[in-house]
Amino acid sequence: MLASLRSSTGLAVVLLTLHPASATEGLRTVLPKDPCVIDAKRDLGAKGDGVADDTEALQRGLDETDQGAEKRTRVLYLPNGTYRVTKSLVYKHTLGPWLYGESRDGVVIKLDDGVQGVTAVLRTHPNETGPTSADWFMRNLRNFTIDVGRNPDTDGIRYFSNNSGCLKNVRVIGNGKVGINAGFRDQSGPNLIQDCTIEGFETGIVSQWIWGETISRVTIKKCRKVGLFVSANSVAVEQLVVEDTPQAIHVHRPEDWNHWAGVVALVGGRFRGGDPKQPAIRNEGVLYLRDVQAEGFGLLVESPLLNKTLPGLKVAEFSSHPVKRLFDPGKEQPKLEIQPEPAVAWETDLSQWVCANDFGAQAGDNVDDTAAIQRAIDAAAKNKQTVVYLRGCGGPDPNWYTVGGEIKVHGSVRWILGLGWGRIIREKEGRFVVTDNSAPVVKFQHIDSFGGPPVILENRSSNKTLVVESCSVRILGTGTGNIFVTDSPSLIELRRPGQKVWCRQLNPEGEIEPALVNNAGADLWILGMKFEGRGTRVRTSNGGRTEAFGVFNYGPGIPEGDQRPMFDVEDASFAVFGLRELSFAGNCYRVKVREKRGSTVRLLGDDQEPGWIGWSAYDAWSPPSSGRRR
Repeated sequence: MLASLRSSTGLAVVLLTLHPASATEGLRTVLPKDPCVIDAKRDLGAKGDGVADDTEALQRGLDETDQGAEKRTRVLYLPNGTYRVTKSLVYKHTLGPWLYGESRDGVVIKLDDGVQGVTAVLRTHPNETGPTSADWFMRNLRNFTIDVGRNPDTDGIRYFSNNSGCLKNVRVIGNGKVGINAGFRDQSGPNLIQDCTIEGFETGIVSQWIWGETISRVTIKKCRKVGLFVSANSVAVEQLVVEDTPQAIHVHRPEDWNHWAGVVALVGGRFRGGDPKQPAIRNEGVLYLRDVQAEGFGLLVESPLLNKTLPGLKVAEFSSHPVKRLFDPGKEQPKLEIQPEPAVAWETDLSQWVCANDFGAQAGDNVDDTAAIQRAIDAAAKNKQTVVYLRGCGGPDPNWYTVGGEIKVHGSVRWILGLGWGRIIREKEGRFVVTDNSAPVVKFQHIDSFGGPPVILENRSSNKTLVVESCSVRILGTGTGNIFVTDSPSLIELRRPGQKVWCRQLNPEGEIEPALVNNAGADLWILGMKFEGRGTRVRTSNGGRTEAFGVFNYGPGIPEGDQRPMFDVEDASFAVFGLRELSFAGNCYRVKVREKRGSTVRLLGDDQEPGWIGWSAYDAWSPPSSGRRR
């Protein structure tokens, strides 16, 4: 697939169309008057007039999203307005928050100019120093603007979230230090930054010392130093725009630790207005590029530690290190099609919302909620309503909804939503099913098993689309309808050739046979993936095609006799770009890749790749003649 470094001097084809964050800036969000919704103006007394100090009201709202008096998690909703603050807003709980603004440009959280001792306008970890852990989940921040004002030592957002976390459709502006600081302390990640705009800081995004990050459709403007800084982390990036900034990306190596050097896989980059004396990308680690171009810089890539540069300002494909293979490549196959998630319009007509709790669904009573949720969907479909939601859960176990049967999503219903922590535990083969009788696009959001057996979301349809966002579930493809997965610590099983799946920020964990991600014939494209545990992580078979960008694999110590591969490829096609593997608890994977073509099996093991690894690219694309079994 990647036979050689190909410069852009003759590149005539644009491989990707960039979709800047401005595509989402006009979206409007409304929420029902419900016990699981805290309205900052109605319930907290915030003014949002740009004059009154709303710090205390917003902080109280953040504090109360985690259970509070109602003993359930809740959403903090900010109606349009300018909310003046005078110190940091800090989220202190392990779950959440679910913070939604009415619109990105209409909601502004603005810090007074010249404040002292404020490190960030918004922080999602309770502490900036001292011991921490990777136990801070589901930070969902959406649809608002952070204005740092004139505070050159202050960050916009200090972002910390583990396994699942989404910073989406957010604008960060002002004369500050870092727009989004996702590396202000260690052990964060993996999480997602998507459809965001950053303007006016020293550095746009810092991503370092964490467990993987995905950056999707982000625009960075007018930074004084660098757009994206990556160190001691594996980062997957798509459609990155950097404008009027001296350097677009710095892939950093801390001290002289090659095993902790940054790893970046970038698909689609446009960099304009840089420093002609600098490269657009300074690489001290591991780098993979596809469809990247720049103007106004001295050159595209400089890798001083590798004594390697990439002349010119365009490239179709580039690997900082030699591509790894077990077989000679066959005839090059086309790269997998890349599609953004389909736009599912937020339902602003609240008469279209139906609460499943009103039909008998009740968290924590250990009663199967299958029939109650089905009744809510059936009633909504009968009345041509579009949204069915579950109230957030809270309190000690058992605090979940239970699904032990099959729930069919049909008719006009196009959104199943948890308001807060919509925890669902599966019994037996409990599942929601998208069929040919479903709406054209059906979206699930904020549904999480949180340590219990995950409920199944199945696309059984021939042509309907399943969208899964900020959910911890098991995703099953048994039809040929498309599937989109975003910000989800979920298992994936694809059983049918002809199905197409796109994932952004995927974090399956644990140990399950034959693999956490099992692709038996489909086309599977992944941007940003983190693993933890033993056993095969991704298996591709039956002519399936899998392409993964920006992978972080943390192994808890692989026993001497465990020969299960990290990646298993059997008469299929697989490629990974930008891979970091490490383990603090003993051995890394004994077998990195097992590849079978016909009767020939080859292994890439730790005898060839011992210890911690950082790969720019691994290519296991089969010749077209291998075919798919239907």
